[in-house]
Amino acid sequence: MMDQPLQPESVPVSELVDFEDQQSLFKKMLNSSANKRLMFIQASGTYGKTSLLRLLRSHCDEQGIPCCWVDFREQSYDDPQFSLTMEMCTQLGILGWLTQAWQFPGMCNLAEAKAVVEIGGNVVNSSIVNLIRTEVHLSPEELRKSYMRERLKSAFISDLRDLAARKGGVVCLFDSFENISKDDVEKWLLYALLCPIASGDLEGVTVVTAGRCWPRINDWQWSARAHLINSLPLMSVADIIEYAKRVGVELDEADAEWCWRASRGGNPLFMSMIIKNLLAMEEVE
Repeated sequence: MMDQPLQPESVPVSELVDFEDQQSLFKKMLNSSANKRLMFIQASGTYGKTSLLRLLRSHCDEQGIPCCWVDFREQSYDDPQFSLTMEMCTQLGILGWLTQAWQFPGMCNLAEAKAVVEIGGNVVNSSIVNLIRTEVHLSPEELRKSYMRERLKSAFISDLRDLAARKGGVVCLFDSFENISKDDVEKWLLYALLCPIASGDLEGVTVVTAGRCWPRINDWQWSARAHLINSLPLMSVADIIEYAKRVGVELDEADAEWCWRASRGGNPLFMSMIIKNLLAMEEVE
């Protein structure tokens, strides 16, 4: 009986499937002149999405680029403007947003708060305040939530922008995107991160999402703003021979063709498991 195959998280980065084209595209996205800083990957299970993200994170570590990794299999992130943002900022070492966001004026001045919500900024012009007082109808609780949401977004973007300027870039990786459990989590990501990057308001920040689905976007609208990757590549016989050699297994073409068939036509994760088990059997012998 074969040994249990190693999970991608436990495999040394040097032994992961390369995904050379996707890595090359990611490195181009990190260039200061890149027009697109978003990459959305959708692929079926076992196609190596987590392995690819690990390779991207490894590149960031080598280049000294701040990087955060969020796996949506691990937590639901209720109240994402707090929980998800806290997770990202903790990993990136920027927590100034929390202090700044809580230092807001007393909510007794509802007219000014409504102005902040309506036009996105602190307002002192009394005519605008009076206009919004009469035309915006929000309960105090709704107003408080909207106001804090805007404050958190502004502080979050400010800190990300500052970190990217100081470090030459910031990368955010999101794994298992299909496991986002609530609409408000994805809405917060679009509102506070993906849309600002797409519009050019958040320079130097690069995002890659990977899962069985893309974010819920209109493909035709986002194709000019993001790299939309529909599935990851299968491996050829030549790819399998090269990969096996890299991890210490010598295969001839016939053996590699057997591995190709056994891995369902070069499925990256199945193929790596087969090669790992061949290596383990060689070591036992």
